Amino acid sequence: MAKKDTSLDVRKIAGIEMPDFMRDQEIKGTDALDEFIIPPRIKVVQSQSTKLLETFKAGDVILTPTNTIILEPERDDRDKLVEGGKRTFNFVPLFFYPEWATWHDIKLKGQVPAIKYRTTDPTDPIVAKSRNSDLREEDDPEHPKMKLRHVEHFNYIVSLIDHELEGQPALLSFSRGEWKSGSNFASLIKMRRASIFGCIFTAVVGFRNGKLGDWYGLDIVNPSTRSPWVTDKEQYAEFESVHETFKDHYASSKLKAALEDEDIGPDEAATAASEEF
Repeated sequence: MAKKDTSLDVRKIAGIEMPDFMRDQEIKGTDALDEFIIPPRIKVVQSQSTKLLETFKAGDVILTPTNTIILEPERDDRDKLVEGGKRTFNFVPLFFYPEWATWHDIKLKGQVPAIKYRTTDPTDPIVAKSRNSDLREEDDPEHPKMKLRHVEHFNYIVSLIDHELEGQPALLSFSRGEWKSGSNFASLIKMRRASIFGCIFTAVVGFRNGKLGDWYGLDIVNPSTRSPWVTDKEQYAEFESVHETFKDHYASSKLKAALEDEDIGPDEAATAASEEF
């Protein structure tokens, strides 16, 4: 089996390959960037994603910031997702870590950073606030009449599989209205009783219709059309190597999730205290 490129660079941008003459050149000007590991992010396009809707449709799954298409779900003549149509992609989870962030009010968009504060410390005071529906939202002392919201994020570093982007580590993050889906995914992984990077799962694009609005999300399930395990020993070793790399990045505080561009979606469910993963 040919060895996959598991580096963090993307050599095809918007479908255009890097010129051949650049491939073997010494990489310059990126030394300082090595202090920050920001994996590209798997994002489901929402109806409020104004700029993205110029190119994609709500419900499409893309890889940001390059906006490379991962999945275009099958739709009917009314532009609704077809039940039983193409709506899935497969992936391997490589590394997991939770993160907590305090978000500014959406009304302040463009005036202040979206995220006021973020931490991976499970003893931080905002952790308890994010898990309590009565404490999750509070007045913003710096911006009268505005609210701060404390949010728990389930961050998974994953690799697509059975896909042309296979081998490209990416971030799959769940929070707010998608927190339950991310929590269920954590339970699925634990039920496997195997190393995280040896498991294969399927992501299904689903339409959410709730009291606070409509949006698209991802439900994670066990595969139904292929093996749920990484069966190639060499590939398993490669995924293990990437797992260890991200584990080191996390331990050295280099790993950062690109959360700022996420659509501010509904937050319907009260987040229950989660067990240690």
